[in-house]
Amino acid sequence: MVRLRAASYNTHHGADARDRLDLGRTAETLAALDADVIGLQEVDVHFGARSGGVDQAARLGEMLGMQVAFGAAIDRADAEGGPRHRYGNALLHRGAIEEPAMHLLEGHPSLPAMHEPRGVMRARLPIPGGPALTVLVTHLDTGHRGHRAAQVQGILRLLGELEGPAVLMGDMNNDPAASEFAALAASGWREAGAEVAGRASAGSRLGVLGSLLRAALPTSAARATWPARFPLRRLDAIWLHGEVRALDLRVEDSQASDHRPLVATLGLG
Repeated sequence: MVRLRAASYNTHHGADARDRLDLGRTAETLAALDADVIGLQEVDVHFGARSGGVDQAARLGEMLGMQVAFGAAIDRADAEGGPRHRYGNALLHRGAIEEPAMHLLEGHPSLPAMHEPRGVMRARLPIPGGPALTVLVTHLDTGHRGHRAAQVQGILRLLGELEGPAVLMGDMNNDPAASEFAALAASGWREAGAEVAGRASAGSRLGVLGSLLRAALPTSAARATWPARFPLRRLDAIWLHGEVRALDLRVEDSQASDHRPLVATLGLG
């Protein structure tokens, strides 16, 4: 069995829990996770003044010495012909990143329009001594569970007949036990926190209430991730499919963003 560490972190475009921009602090937080693969959300690439016009994906890759791929959910032309203003997800890996692609996710057609476009980044990672790993990084809608349910279905359609181990990570904007994620569990996906604790991934007897109670326990593998200063909700999650197991899951104590980072130790093969 090959072990690796996978982390998910909503970086809040490099702004900390008090909304102060400090990408260096973001990089320090990520380095402390000692993760082999990292999925990031709310990453700015020349997006504007709020992040200093920086290519945050490239800069974080440089600071961490990792390969990086970026996928834009928002992609706007610059009025003066400069670099495009982009915002979305990023993937960092100690090794190669193969076939990275960003796919936009539609909301539910019967609901009011989403506040902003959403997407999922997909890539294939060669793992020395182990099988290639499919990794997906996403950031689902914040406004309505119907939009999130539609986006989950979009992810499942994208994957089709999935072969080999896979990891889906990101800011899901609701508790993993919420009803909109039941389709993941029905398709063979397992939520890492539940797997570590030996429970079903979704639709358990206690449901969201039980998950919220477990999130408040300081020793729980399924601790809350948001808001960073006093976490109350499990908005961030790591889901697994195929021959990959969650051996450990931790929420790290950091206020470098408005979310706390989530890191799992995984076993492949």
